[in-house]
Amino acid sequence: MIALLPLGQVILVIAVTYASIACAILWCLYNPSVSLWGAIGVATGGSAALNIVIFLLFHRFWESIWKKFPILNTLLFPNLNGTWEMIIHWNSEDKSGEANAHAKITQNFLNIAMDVEAEDSDSYTLMAKPKRDPESGRPLLYYVYLTTPKATSKVIDHAQYTGAAILQLGLERTSKLSGNYFTSKQTSGYYELNRKSSNNQVKNDAQ
Repeated sequence: MIALLPLGQVILVIAVTYASIACAILWCLYNPSVSLWGAIGVATGGSAALNIVIFLLFHRFWESIWKKFPILNTLLFPNLNGTWEMIIHWNSEDKSGEANAHAKITQNFLNIAMDVEAEDSDSYTLMAKPKRDPESGRPLLYYVYLTTPKATSKVIDHAQYTGAAILQLGLERTSKLSGNYFTSKQTSGYYELNRKSSNNQVKNDAQ
């Protein structure tokens, strides 16, 4: 989600905040017996430590912040953490069909990834990037993955292959993702995902 932030403005805010904190600490430490460089060193270290603590706290508790302030789902990017039921509509040469799978999206303030487990294969993320449609602002997930077929009697070719998809969030439901995909095996299709539970629910169920 940090990729969706206006980095120029974020850097400016951090710089101004950092300078303000340093100046405040310098003012509080002002003492003729303390050297200027000593005071600057303390101020710099203190403001840097405070910025690190704030960042770590935000990184650790961002889900609680999103829950308390739902508008952040609109201003930045929705929380997609959790398990999802998945339907894969596939096309391969002159054949087509459907397959069921389970997906788990793991998201934090810096990264997002999706692992998929199907009957005949497993896949994991090579790259995932949250975006917003430049015109409508609709949340999108650009997803590149590596698939490993399972050594079963149904699977003839066990070679790994890569794929890519652009998934878009439902217009009225944040629990629905869908989009087209294509692979390096010259196959293509359509993904439908419906959220089954959030990660918090999964943790509670496991206890």
